Amino acid sequence: MSQPDSEFDSRTTSDSTCAYGYLSLLEANQDSAWILRTDGHVEHANQKALALFGEPSGVAADWRALWPEESRFSLDRSFNLAADGTVARFRAFLGGVSKARVYSDTTIAPMRDAQGRIVRLLATARDVTEEVETQGFLRTVLQLLPLPLTVKNVEDRRYVLINRAAEDVLDLVADESIGKTVDEVLPAVRAERTHTIEAAVLRNGEMQVLEEAIEIGGETRHLLIKTLATYDDIGARHMITLGEDITARRAAAVALRAALDEAEQASQAKSAFLANMSHEIRTPLNGIIAGADLLSKVSTDPRARELVDIISASGRSLERLLSDVLDLVRIEAGQMMVEAAPFELGDMARSVASLCALRADEKGVRMSVAVEVGVDRAVTGDSARLRQVLTNLLSNAVKFTDRGEVSLAVTQDADGRTRFTVTDTGIGFDEATKVRICERFQQADASFTRRFGGTGLGLAISRELIELMGGELDCDSTPEVGSSFWFSLPLTPCAESAPHVEEIATAPSGAPRVLVADDHPTNRKVVELMLADVADIVSVENGQEAVEMYGLSPPDLVLMDMQMPVMDGLEAVRQIRALEASRGSPRAPIIMLTANARPEHVQASREAGADVHLQKPITSAALFAAIGEAMDVRADNDQDTAISA
Repeated sequence: MSQPDSEFDSRTTSDSTCAYGYLSLLEANQDSAWILRTDGHVEHANQKALALFGEPSGVAADWRALWPEESRFSLDRSFNLAADGTVARFRAFLGGVSKARVYSDTTIAPMRDAQGRIVRLLATARDVTEEVETQGFLRTVLQLLPLPLTVKNVEDRRYVLINRAAEDVLDLVADESIGKTVDEVLPAVRAERTHTIEAAVLRNGEMQVLEEAIEIGGETRHLLIKTLATYDDIGARHMITLGEDITARRAAAVALRAALDEAEQASQAKSAFLANMSHEIRTPLNGIIAGADLLSKVSTDPRARELVDIISASGRSLERLLSDVLDLVRIEAGQMMVEAAPFELGDMARSVASLCALRADEKGVRMSVAVEVGVDRAVTGDSARLRQVLTNLLSNAVKFTDRGEVSLAVTQDADGRTRFTVTDTGIGFDEATKVRICERFQQADASFTRRFGGTGLGLAISRELIELMGGELDCDSTPEVGSSFWFSLPLTPCAESAPHVEEIATAPSGAPRVLVADDHPTNRKVVELMLADVADIVSVENGQEAVEMYGLSPPDLVLMDMQMPVMDGLEAVRQIRALEASRGSPRAPIIMLTANARPEHVQASREAGADVHLQKPITSAALFAAIGEAMDVRADNDQDTAISA
């Protein structure tokens, strides 16, 4: 390697110490560095340059020979610019001494003497392989990204990146669009929308999300477009727009919505059908049960009495089946409501056991009930639903037990919950049967020769009701030994409830004038027979006739069916209440006597102005009790009116 000539030495350094210091500084440089003559020959190279590029051959080796032929054009251009006094740069790929993959960014700067003449050139080459490969990798990833991506400079709003997916979506050519603005690339309408979105991003600094429909190849595609900005110390630097094709997802959502709507319509149709069937079944059932009830009071012939009992029992079985089906529909629709009211837990448990004991006695099976002292108290809960579950469990136990005992135990568990356990010594069942007996329409014995009847709904409904009340129904059994069913409920103790008074079939006093509105002649005839000896009956076939009759001569009591032609019972009650208000006349007791027994029907009748909601089928006792309740409501209203006056 040649030493600096005398001219360079005398004009750039004062002595050998200064020259030595200058070369030491060059050696300390972490980049490859050369001092070149103005003709391109190497005068000095630091150790970094020698290690990467090798030592030039010859005394005055040409610096250009160190570089690959592929970079010669950029090298010569930069060298000539530096020789003319301008700092120049170029990037080259080279193998180096070790033939490694190396990318180098090289800077060539002129060196001047005291008179300002260019006497040497300083070349430095920095290894940027990692940076280049990282950028290349990222560029490849961005290009292969299936989501459309664009990047613009915030300062001039010109595109600096458009990946292949964006080319397809925006119908652009990246090489033609890079460096252009949105207005030069996109249609006017979309360009204006883009300006609005980007302005919002810069104004509040938050990402903006927009769904947009775009025509691509004659097909409408839906994109979810997200726009955000990147920032540095000065402010917003780049505007990034990332799109996601949600066409398939949107189509799936639309299909799902349509399927849900169809399912909802089917569910509503099923509910409407079952509600209508309930009404249609309860109407003739009302004639059967009410007729049997009336016959039982006048029949003295033993055989006739036996037939009446069979008719009554069959009617009650049909009524229970109908109630089970309707309960199942309410549960499926999420409309089953659990109420909370005070009741005497011990009394309720013993009364249920007493009812089931009648059937047990007929089979010679003992029935026992044990209520622990700590839980024989007033509690708050849904006594009607709890009674329904216990009745089902005890009835099943009696049904499947031919000898031995059926017992009900009410205790308190370790968590303070009330535990109910029904145990029998019946036929029992195995583990496989246990898995399916709580499923709907399933029975332990499903063969054609099965000994026991039933729909298989009772246990399924009981399990659902217990879960609604905050518990869990479970069971255990051994074939030919017996079964045990149990559940625990969070029943809160409360003050003593009012003592339960059994309903007694007491006829209304005097001879009140009763208006009966029902479109079915059987129902009208049943009521007429029940009240024939105690009331003056006026019957009409629809709500419109009921309103007209009420307007002519207000009755003492109204029995109103809910579902009738011309005008339904709800509207008729509303018009009767409006007529009373306009005349200032006393409020007549109205009983909604209907086969529509769902909670929403009861609420609707109350809101319309009815005092009592009585569900068909009815008996004389139930009807007289409802009349008594309605009369009590009237008495309370009259008392309130007198006090306010």
